[in-house]
Amino acid sequence: MYFADGGKDIQTALNISGEPQLPGVFTGSKEDELSAYENWQLNIARTTTYAIKYLAKWNKTSEITSTGCPVDGIISPVLALPAYPTGFMFSVGYTGICNLLQLSSVVLPVIQVDQNLDQITDEYRCIEVTNAFDQTAKDAYKGPETFTNI
Repeated sequence: MYFADGGKDIQTALNISGEPQLPGVFTGSKEDELSAYENWQLNIARTTTYAIKYLAKWNKTSEITSTGCPVDGIISPVLALPAYPTGFMFSVGYTGICNLLQLSSVVLPVIQVDQNLDQITDEYRCIEVTNAFDQTAKDAYKGPETFTNI
């Protein structure tokens, strides 16, 4: 889905901008390229399979809300960190569902890291990590200085 064009769109944008392709920027490859028919089938599956199942689960939230109505929306981080350090990108895990289901979303950017407020706390150090993905994200945060000028 992300690279149905084999990465052509991303490469075109990089060529126009003159920006280098940084490590960790996923671009796809020739092997990822789908025919128009394959891409169409993928989009049909997205709407007929994933969206219908997701909507059913969404509506089922009415069973646990105080109003008896489904939830209005989801407030979630976009990343596990305020930003990834340059060259460090390893997941689109938090936003994948928005891309898959073509959901509307908004990002409220962290525009300033406070050296005093954003220190690593004992509570953060004690967070139990249950998988390699979370461990990588946790290890990336060395303190607020990691994100200065990002």
